[in-house]
Amino acid sequence: MALAARRRADHGQTLKAARTVLQSPEIKSEVYANFLARQGKAACYLFELLLEKDSGPEKLLRSALAHRELNVRLAAVSACEDLPAAQASPLLLEALSRPGAKVRVCVLRALLPLLEDPQPLLRVVLLDASPSIRSLARWVAERHHIDANAILTEQMDKGFPSLKREWLGVIGLATELNVILDKQWLTEAIHSRYPTVRQAAVRLLGDNQVPELLAALDDPSDKVFFAAVAQLDKLPWTLVTSGTGAKLDRDWHQLSTVRRQAILQLRPGWQQVAYLLARFDTEPLAQSFWLNQIDMWCDHQYQIVDPVTSKAEREELAQKLRNLATTGLLGSDYVERVV
Repeated sequence: MALAARRRADHGQTLKAARTVLQSPEIKSEVYANFLARQGKAACYLFELLLEKDSGPEKLLRSALAHRELNVRLAAVSACEDLPAAQASPLLLEALSRPGAKVRVCVLRALLPLLEDPQPLLRVVLLDASPSIRSLARWVAERHHIDANAILTEQMDKGFPSLKREWLGVIGLATELNVILDKQWLTEAIHSRYPTVRQAAVRLLGDNQVPELLAALDDPSDKVFFAAVAQLDKLPWTLVTSGTGAKLDRDWHQLSTVRRQAILQLRPGWQQVAYLLARFDTEPLAQSFWLNQIDMWCDHQYQIVDPVTSKAEREELAQKLRNLATTGLLGSDYVERVV
């Protein structure tokens, strides 16, 4: 491999002799076992060697399509395209069932032209859990007169899925087709035992489901929590301020720093410090704690973009910060950065 990489003409005979030895029948099984255990460029090199001299490559290709090295799997898909359809189709169908979206998309792209009737497969992969597989399937389905909306309706008529991949397929296809799931389906998905399903369901929620979005802030999964934050961030702050404020009032000390800041940052910039100042004013026994929170907030500001808070309220809040700095309760350097 090192000699080949140098591409020197005087190494040609040496390389040819090495390849001849590695491709000899006497050590084929040893080279094959080595190929299965290798990764990276070594695995790709050995695959190329074995494939070059293999007159019946089905066994090698089946192993290569399941190899742990991504580039070997991709090379195996390309090699399958050189086989007759009767040989390639079973190999590619088997590979399609394995995880790994990048390879599966290549497999599907290679497989579809080999099928006499691709409609049965397209009906299945339209509801695949992988967005990239569904995207390819929707593009091809149109040419085969398959209605993706009808496939989705047919699947939903069967009732709620039991498997995670089935849930992700239904929710994903509904999202891509701009189909609004009814309340019963959304409720079931939001309460799924699978975090990825709950995350996908939360991404479908909008301004008519603020209570559901606020409830998702209590989800133990960070994926679900941040999906809820992202959806809430798209809404007018007047819709979410009451609920998020209640959440912070109730759980500030129980929330992780990351979650606490994510919820606080749903408020416009000046409304964040307004909340902290209000907690400082109403909790005299914890004033040192809230002063520290205000101090950290000031330290983290660079340029406050806040089209919501009025100029008068901004000035009032800025004066409160100046007063605290004047009395030495806040660092003047941090306050100056803000006001």
